[in-house]
Amino acid sequence: MKDRKLRKKIREIPIPDHQEEALLRTIWAAKQTGLHPERQRMTKMEFFTGQIGFISGKVWAVKLLVTFLLFLGILEAGLRFDSSVWPLMSVAAPVLCLLNVNELCHICMPGMREILQTARHSLREQLLVRLFIFGFIDGAVCMAGALLASGMTAGLFLQAVLYFAAPFCVMCAGCMAVLGRCRDENALWYCTAWGGFLIVVINMLRSTAIPVYDADWIFGWGMAAVFGIAVTAVETKRFLKNMGGNNSEIIYGTADKTV
Repeated sequence: MKDRKLRKKIREIPIPDHQEEALLRTIWAAKQTGLHPERQRMTKMEFFTGQIGFISGKVWAVKLLVTFLLFLGILEAGLRFDSSVWPLMSVAAPVLCLLNVNELCHICMPGMREILQTARHSLREQLLVRLFIFGFIDGAVCMAGALLASGMTAGLFLQAVLYFAAPFCVMCAGCMAVLGRCRDENALWYCTAWGGFLIVVINMLRSTAIPVYDADWIFGWGMAAVFGIAVTAVETKRFLKNMGGNNSEIIYGTADKTV
């Protein structure tokens, strides 16, 4: 009964006639404003630089601290080019890599993945940009540390780069393998355990009679770096495929491939 009365009252409300001139005036006024929504969209460069701001300030602070301690340790060693300098490069590499993994684990947290997938750029693009940023920063640290540790000597510089790159690449390989298979809160702990294992192995090799930091072992360091790069590339592809965003979900499905 009430609905019938309400509909009757609504029908009694006068509806003004359509004024075509008013519509044309509105369209003309809208054109005069000169708005260009396409120009207000985020450019690729803005997207790239914007990702830097999304990285936690704690990550940058700890990275800066580790880098400072690395450079300080190299300078305190007196540039002797002996076994007291090279392990600093090898130990700092897994630590810097672990900080990158910490940020990636935050992206993979339950709920965060769904939020990031609502952005214009896919989750794969966001991950690639952050990986590139971390790789560029860590590469710069590697180059600067190698220059300090080698005393600007070409041969020693290449050695220093390998002593940093090999543990870093092996650390990346293990961490990407973990992230590609584990999406829970324990992923960071697994990566931390892997980094701790590498640091222990490096220190054990240093304390033994095996001269791992002699020039004769350069080939072994190089092979370790190549192996780490190859595994990292394969595992990163797997990781990005499972976290690629809406397009990948259409192709591969929405179920997490954690095994």
